[in-house]
Amino acid sequence: MAVTWPEGARSAGVACGIKPGGERDLGLLVLDRPSSWAGTFTRNAAAAAPVHWSRSRLGTPARALVVNSGNANACTGSSGAAAAREEADAVARHLSCHREEVLVASTGPIGVRLPVRDIVMALPTAVNALEADVGPFSESILTTDTRTKVARVPCSSASVVGVAKGAAMLAPNMATMLAFLVTDAAVDPATLQKVADSAVDASFNRISVDACESTNDSVFIFATGTAGDADVDALGAATTDVCRDLATKMVEDAEGASKLVRIRVEGSRDDRVASALGRGIASSVLWRAAVFGNDPNWGRVLAALGAVDRTLDLATVSVAIGDAVVFDKGEPVVDLAAARRNMEGPEVVVVCDVGGGPGAAEVLTADLTPDYVSLNAIGTT
Repeated sequence: MAVTWPEGARSAGVACGIKPGGERDLGLLVLDRPSSWAGTFTRNAAAAAPVHWSRSRLGTPARALVVNSGNANACTGSSGAAAAREEADAVARHLSCHREEVLVASTGPIGVRLPVRDIVMALPTAVNALEADVGPFSESILTTDTRTKVARVPCSSASVVGVAKGAAMLAPNMATMLAFLVTDAAVDPATLQKVADSAVDASFNRISVDACESTNDSVFIFATGTAGDADVDALGAATTDVCRDLATKMVEDAEGASKLVRIRVEGSRDDRVASALGRGIASSVLWRAAVFGNDPNWGRVLAALGAVDRTLDLATVSVAIGDAVVFDKGEPVVDLAAARRNMEGPEVVVVCDVGGGPGAAEVLTADLTPDYVSLNAIGTT
């Protein structure tokens, strides 16, 4: 059954010619009235022109967002900034709103000038195609993704709907990815930003496909307000659930991946430390290669933990793969047959107990496969 945006939002996805195969590559999300919004963006110093444009709009109402795939408009100098501004101008003309009410996003290869005139010429088609169904929009943002990523969670009388793309160049600090969420709850911008920050930290910042931070990562959350006031805690929980669902779908669709890997860290000093330890394991190409080969090489897990926390006491550490303990409070467990069997399925769970502290976190990654290397050996061609 088709997923639709909450009341007050419509979208379209059309082809503007950036992708050579004629696929949808231009998305337009329109809000019926100026709406509160919040955003989190890549912290990369090489951030793309659309990131700079949209980030500078924080704190002001939004009427629309325009996004293209097939070109990141990153590291494109003054022409990139001018292109983002021209996109916003063109959308504003069609919607009779201010340029400052239009946000911009892009995804695709870095360092290629954006054919902005193609986008501008296709906007009338996009405006005429606006509808509640999220499907065409979710298709328009894909790059190396093999499928769309959509999630919906009810929230009292309101709901939260999210659409995302991402299959590689995913790392914490906004784990290239884009996500667009809309709720019909009425929320002020400051509260919505707190909701966004918390949800992103618990989801997109806890996935890693290749530990490579992107130039274009952006998450946008819009609140149309048509359902009235919402309980902030309930809205926060629903938003986090949507983001976690989308984040999981990204890792499941990771380039070349054959396994989803859940890394659970328990017993750390606090959740922040647990998350850092989990990310350390998720960033280990040695461990991820072992997962591909169904090799319970737990030494690579311990090495990743010790590289993050150099005060780690191995006498307090235990590691299990699935329900098979492979390292127990400083001592190796010789029989690895059960652990190897637990690595043969499409999902691998690694549990690391690092002590008696209250901190815990789950970080997601994928195995490292020959297909990933092949795909990224020709990334610009």
